[in-house]
Amino acid sequence: MGLQDKGLSGARDPTGTKPYRFVRTLAFHQKHRVSQFQEDYDLIAQDPAIRTYWADLTKPQKPVSHQAHTQTLRAMCRFLHKMKVPVTATAVSEIIQRKADNPKDFTIEKLLKLWKAEATDSSAQHNIGRVLGVFRRNYAPLHMTIHITSSYKTIPIAEPTLRAIWNDLTPDDRDVLDLMAYGAERRRALNMLPLENVHLVEGSNVAILDVPARLSKTGIAHPAIIPKDLAERLLDKASTNGYTVLVPNYGTIWRRITKLAINSHKVRLTSHYLRKRFETLAERIPSNEMNPNHWVILMGSKPTLGHMPEIYSLLTDRELITEYETYLMPRLALSGETFKPKPSELDELRRDNAELKDQLLKLTKLLTDKLTSP
Repeated sequence: MGLQDKGLSGARDPTGTKPYRFVRTLAFHQKHRVSQFQEDYDLIAQDPAIRTYWADLTKPQKPVSHQAHTQTLRAMCRFLHKMKVPVTATAVSEIIQRKADNPKDFTIEKLLKLWKAEATDSSAQHNIGRVLGVFRRNYAPLHMTIHITSSYKTIPIAEPTLRAIWNDLTPDDRDVLDLMAYGAERRRALNMLPLENVHLVEGSNVAILDVPARLSKTGIAHPAIIPKDLAERLLDKASTNGYTVLVPNYGTIWRRITKLAINSHKVRLTSHYLRKRFETLAERIPSNEMNPNHWVILMGSKPTLGHMPEIYSLLTDRELITEYETYLMPRLALSGETFKPKPSELDELRRDNAELKDQLLKLTKLLTDKLTSP
């Protein structure tokens, strides 16, 4: 069968002016046209820092996608233009090296924040996110965070299902899931927390995590609280394995957790869902039991009243710690234990006053009877 029979060479477009093959070829090139910045992209692709970034993203039997390649080159090209630096095969590496040598020089962070403020669509935020990723994967993290809205909807997971997932995990994987459930932060913020930022609180069952701004989801330094026994297990494993942060291999562990959740329980479990769960459970606590500003602080947001407390001030002023340990921590547990709220100090005082009043009435009656008796 020839081309004429296949309807390729002799076919005409709807206007009857051009052969079908020409129309199809023109449409293909319009869809896959070469960017006007292709020469710059080719140079940036040779940069050692970009190659390191791609190598770090590569997973076993899953290379970095063509889309990720293109997005990285586009983001770094625009970044270099913003920096007013000529595009070369080593330009990105040189900028990263200068940042590593001068970590207190925040020129790049200021430029990225202005870029973010001037953005009129989400593409700029994605570009900035790629820039932050390239710096971080090349061991020169920038002191800046950016929130990119996910296209995935957070679908609630039934508590029995969540507990079933927890029960099916190994003890080590349970600890990582618990860290997210109690900590209310992004995965990287909690798992990559330096060990010296973990403070065990004496006379309590909790530990305070000092989350720096560079790791925080909101870009604000704040405290987070987790059970003390969980913190002790994570610190012990980190010390045994020579880690400088809590769980540096959290990516591998989370892939196991999410794979088990989808294969065995048919649900999509994300670390972001656990942060939403924290917020939902905290909102249900009566304000006379836990100050709403307190759980807002633990999520890294600025309180509407008061100020963000210092980590060390919490060790002396334990109101927030007591509220978390009494009312919020039991609700967050994934072990399946039934929540039994402890009586508040006000309830205990009321009960004590009632008992004293009853004893006083009995004593008054006894004395009155003795005085009036013949």
